[in-house]
Amino acid sequence: MAPKFFPLLLTAVLFRIVCAGGLSASGTTSAAFLLVNVPAREASLGGIYAVNYARPAAATANPAVLCGIKSSHLTLSHYVSVFNTNYEQFIFAAPLSEKSAWQAAFLYSGNSDLYRTDDMGYPVEYIDNYDIYAGGAYAFEFSRELNLGIGAKLLFLRAYTNTDIGAVLNLGALYRNFDLRYMIGLSVENLGAGIAAFTDGIFYPLIIRAGYGTELYRHPEDYRISLFIEERVYLNENEGAETTFALEAEYRRFFVFRYGYVFGMDEGRVALGAGVKFRQINIDYAYQPFFLSDNAHRFSVEIIF
Repeated sequence: MAPKFFPLLLTAVLFRIVCAGGLSASGTTSAAFLLVNVPAREASLGGIYAVNYARPAAATANPAVLCGIKSSHLTLSHYVSVFNTNYEQFIFAAPLSEKSAWQAAFLYSGNSDLYRTDDMGYPVEYIDNYDIYAGGAYAFEFSRELNLGIGAKLLFLRAYTNTDIGAVLNLGALYRNFDLRYMIGLSVENLGAGIAAFTDGIFYPLIIRAGYGTELYRHPEDYRISLFIEERVYLNENEGAETTFALEAEYRRFFVFRYGYVFGMDEGRVALGAGVKFRQINIDYAYQPFFLSDNAHRFSVEIIF
């Protein structure tokens, strides 16, 4: 086994030991929109966020991966689910210094076709519904190999006559080995609660991620192939774990193809995607077939200035 893959094995074993036996349902969860993969690149990789570098969209889950950006980034993502729920995400990120960066993010989701019906099935009243978060993140270089980050989100949820307001924190770390060209990422998401936690015992989904990424092959100026693996453990109501294996192939720093395979809590499902890269704009597309709730198209446009 190549030396660069030993950290992958060690990470997987330690992650399983730490999380084993720690999964227990603790009431009902809400804010399911926090689990939706909206950015096209991350969705096409099967939902891998923990192990990235200089990726503002992935920093909404692991803020440490924000480090490394050299310019300002504005990312716009659009996704409509098969249930006609719209997701619109806006992310702005910029460097603070050579060793730190910050981010502001906004996500809106809502369904305009949700109605209360009568006994005959005819719509009689529109059901007001939306999920919104507004947040920010900060990341810094703790050492040459280690980046750390923290993020916060304010949540506003509305479903018919029920409203919930809350706040969550995300914590993340990213280790990069420059000699063997691999990365290890770790994040804890949605540490927090809303009003409903105290009135109805409803909590937000708590997630722990551990990821490994490495370059499988690189040919200068022609193409590069990278491998990503991420393990996600869902605590509380959504108890369980799932694993993603993903490949990202880049040709002449212009065209990118992505493939991800997710298995664990549900039957295996595939994620596909592609992208084109220009000097100041990146356009990404993602599609997850063979899985009903994800059988839709996602688009992201990233402007670099």
